[in-house]
Amino acid sequence: MYVAITRRVLILADKRVLHVLDILSPDSGVANIVACVSGIESGIKTIAQDVVVYGECNEEMEKKIIGTVYKLPHIKESFGKKFSKQFSRLLEEKDYSIVHGHLLNSAFIYLKEAERQNVNGRIIHAHSASGADTITKRVRNKILTRTALSAATDKIAVSPQAGKNAFGSDCEVFENGVDVERFTFNPDVRKQMRDELGLDESIICAGHVGRFAGLKNHRFLLKVFQVMKSRVECRLVLVGDGELKEQILGIAQERGLAEFITFTGVREDVERFYQAFDVFLLPSRSEGFSLAAVEAQCSGLSCVVSNKVPEIVRCSDNIIFLPPDSEEEWATAAIENAKKPRGTHYAAEAGLDTETMCRKFSGLYEHILAR
Repeated sequence: MYVAITRRVLILADKRVLHVLDILSPDSGVANIVACVSGIESGIKTIAQDVVVYGECNEEMEKKIIGTVYKLPHIKESFGKKFSKQFSRLLEEKDYSIVHGHLLNSAFIYLKEAERQNVNGRIIHAHSASGADTITKRVRNKILTRTALSAATDKIAVSPQAGKNAFGSDCEVFENGVDVERFTFNPDVRKQMRDELGLDESIICAGHVGRFAGLKNHRFLLKVFQVMKSRVECRLVLVGDGELKEQILGIAQERGLAEFITFTGVREDVERFYQAFDVFLLPSRSEGFSLAAVEAQCSGLSCVVSNKVPEIVRCSDNIIFLPPDSEEEWATAAIENAKKPRGTHYAAEAGLDTETMCRKFSGLYEHILAR
């Protein structure tokens, strides 16, 4: 039987949306977007939004969901049979008008079941520009995604690159958005955070926010930092967690860099760390969007990011895109850009704020409900 972890809806809903996620964690961009979208109000209907999660489920993130969070068995258990059975039961017991799936490789299970039970809206939402961090997984996901597409009524993506990777053709783009006010630069918070990190203003602080996964390219980031360390006095702050964290820590120790790197783990106050950084580094091998890049720009930071990050995240004049292949070039860019003063951004004008994002999702849901 599925477990309803938390309940926060205090209104009687006309219609219900069910989001499907693998993890509900503070360092998951997708989870944060769903937490934000779950609180939107529609102009024509009262829409309640619940979440199904079959992997990691963080207690603090549960509290951010304006709805019920259902913890189901992992998709890998019993070849997905346990998940499928409980998901089917959930749809039978609850009257969902829309299933909004954020996972491509398991959509062939949950979207097909939603189709079988005549759920009116069946959204498949692409968040990645590569699909996986290995060739084997990418091929597998391509096959599984094709199987699911026939069950989807609506295809959307966070960027044109993510849409092309997932669907091989054009689709409607729904850019992610950030809470602009939350990430606005505050000199007082900067001083507090620099003091906590033991950094005076003469030390360059390079920062990175993201899960420790292969596509984030932390190995290359360490090489960049090593070159930076040979040229200037600097520190590196890595915010996040993930399966490769211990491996990256081990490499840092082997190279004699560990004492100059702060591993913060998952933080709920990530906005405070952007205040302490002098430059933001994102050498990803692939990104469907990158909320972190937008957050960093909203903090006024100079950003050096991979050219595998979609240009759609640009919302300031303080971001440059480089191929993630030359640590010398990255180190030079990082040091030069770290010396620049904080800049301004145009996130709202670019449609990269939470208000715009939620308005677009509300419009999509209303459109589906009116069909």
